Amino acid sequence: MCFWSKVLPLVLICLAGSLQTLGAQTQFVPPWTPNLAPQWAPIPQVPGVSYVPNLGHDLFRYANQLYFYQNGRWLRGDGLNGPWREIANPPQAFYNIGPTYFKSPPGWAKGRKTGWQGQPAPPGQMEKLDGGGSVPPGQMKNLERGGSLPPGQMKKMQ
Repeated sequence: MCFWSKVLPLVLICLAGSLQTLGAQTQFVPPWTPNLAPQWAPIPQVPGVSYVPNLGHDLFRYANQLYFYQNGRWLRGDGLNGPWREIANPPQAFYNIGPTYFKSPPGWAKGRKTGWQGQPAPPGQMEKLDGGGSVPPGQMKNLERGGSLPPGQMKKMQ
């Protein structure tokens, strides 16, 4: 009994300390200097969103919050020096930001395509199609139903 009365409190203290360590998250440390004075520039296509073009990192400002993108992770902060919290997704407006405003664009901003503007064939191919040119095998029914030819499927029209 005497042994456990001395050891049990020590074991409980050690367990409590390890539980606190398990719940702790790693604190994000910004990769820029603490005295950074960013020169914000608006993103014309996305009202209310600004970025820092002269910084080597993806830092944005939107609705009195700062957003930082790095290695597939988004973080939101109240100020340049934090505190920063990881978020699952940025605000919806960020999905309209073009890849040129990122140093390392997220997957959804890479290779943004403009499409065929509702036409059934790529630009430059419509004249050939309208002029009686051939359509790749298996695609005529798709065109007759109002569909379009998928990229990479257009064979040389004659």
